[in-house]
Amino acid sequence: MVTWADVLRWDPAPTQQAVGPINTEYLKLVGASDELRTAASVEGWSGPAAGAAIGRVNQLVDATEELAAELGSARRAFGDVGDAITGVVHAREEAIGLAQAQRFTIGPDGAITDPGPPPGTPPEQAEAVAAERQRFMAELKDRVEQVVRQANDIDSDACAVLDKILSGTVVDTKGNDNATTGLAAYGDAGFTVGGLSILSPPADGATVAQNAAWWATLSPNQQRRLIHDLPELVGNRDGVQGWARSEANLALVGKERTTLQNARANLQGQLEKLTNGPGHQNTRNLLQAELAKINDKLSSLDSIDKMMLDPRTRKPLEGRQLLSLDMGGDRAKAAVATGNIDTAKHVGVFTPGMNSNVQGSLSGYVEDMDEVRRYANGLAGDSPTGNSVAMVTWLGYEPPTLQADDMRDVGGLITGAPASEGANKLANFQEGINASRRDDPHLTALGHSYGSTTTGIALTQNHGVDDAVFFGSPGISETPTPVFNTSNLNIPEGHAYNLSAEGDDVADAVPVTTRYGPHLESMPGMNQLSTDGTTGPQGPMAASHGHSEYAKGDGRMATSEYNMAAIVSGHPELAVSK
Repeated sequence: MVTWADVLRWDPAPTQQAVGPINTEYLKLVGASDELRTAASVEGWSGPAAGAAIGRVNQLVDATEELAAELGSARRAFGDVGDAITGVVHAREEAIGLAQAQRFTIGPDGAITDPGPPPGTPPEQAEAVAAERQRFMAELKDRVEQVVRQANDIDSDACAVLDKILSGTVVDTKGNDNATTGLAAYGDAGFTVGGLSILSPPADGATVAQNAAWWATLSPNQQRRLIHDLPELVGNRDGVQGWARSEANLALVGKERTTLQNARANLQGQLEKLTNGPGHQNTRNLLQAELAKINDKLSSLDSIDKMMLDPRTRKPLEGRQLLSLDMGGDRAKAAVATGNIDTAKHVGVFTPGMNSNVQGSLSGYVEDMDEVRRYANGLAGDSPTGNSVAMVTWLGYEPPTLQADDMRDVGGLITGAPASEGANKLANFQEGINASRRDDPHLTALGHSYGSTTTGIALTQNHGVDDAVFFGSPGISETPTPVFNTSNLNIPEGHAYNLSAEGDDVADAVPVTTRYGPHLESMPGMNQLSTDGTTGPQGPMAASHGHSEYAKGDGRMATSEYNMAAIVSGHPELAVSK
């Protein structure tokens, strides 16, 4: 069994360097194919001696074919092992670097040691710092565990290949036609047998840190193979880097469309078989409801195509990432980023609220947040189209939909269940952005309307968020308790902000009468930011009115947008207070 102490000594160079000499010998052997075929079939020679000689030659040919297979298998195995070890070494060094950055140590046995909070930690922060260090220790343990798991998988696979080579059982060479078979065919067969498997992801329910550590242990070649062959294992896995999730999810769009089209055809076939008798009306209604859901999901995929692909080339648009794609449930769910969440110094995650859906409103939200991103880039000292800031529009849950002709989600609005369920996913998504990176990006959570409630509940969990901006909020609590305040959120003191526009009935009236906690304008610890028209560093800024004008997205900077950009860019001192 491979241990952490063993992994500390692992180096891919020896196995990588062995591939060249093995390949040289393999090519020499394959070059002898013609001579072997000639020796196995000598024309004009017959009789007992000829039969014995040919029998012996066939034995030698079979052995040579096995040797070709063994060399083919060995060159593949040594190459795969060397490649896989590069992933292990990368993940090992990443874990060690993260530990050192926070003054932890990882012992030779893989045990994590915490020397305690940094010197000079204020007494009033000691408890919070200690809790954060406990969380970080758990993350380091997960990372060590995944590195060792990958190392043991490589060791097991490599030993299985070597056992076949040493026992001469890579391929079966008996009974073949030695007069026509070339050695290259056996080398190719051995090459196939010599391949290593790719470590499967952690089981369902794995932590974000486990997902991040698993992905880090894979070599770039293994990561690419997974994205190509099994994108469903990558696209929605929190903790995996954004570039990989996006490529995987884009690859899934076509598969999901085909699945939905087949399901639609099946439902349409069932509907056509139904008679118009009253006994079938309930069945018809159910089938039509399912058909409407499928059509909505297909429309969602069309909307995603428009957001993510160049309409002329059908290639992915630069500067956009499809970070989640989920066709389960009643409605499609997705998350789209403008900018690069893997490299941006500042990342904002916006959660929209009631009546939001992928097919109808996600695209508009993405454009709104991209406008905020451009403003935030400027405040961060970058060009509007620079790379300092990335903005994610996260619609990874199903917020209530309340339309005049559709009141089916009224229960979710009353109970808050979609917010609570969505908050768990949102917290993991946010934590995953941090876990996927070796550095610590400045992460801001933004929530509008019902999405602010979802965001608030998420912030009571582990999330990695540094700042939070709520706007048009009916409240951010899971319960109506009046004692809820910003100290319930796992963010630094003074880093929660509220925007409430004139004429916004949701922000002004709803908290008084419903279950979402106290009014944000009177919540202790909540910074109140302006939504009024004013003049800022970049000139006149427009006022926001009502519930839906906080992010105009029309090129006219609003004070509310400027304030969002100030927080997202890490410059709260530039924000305009109420």
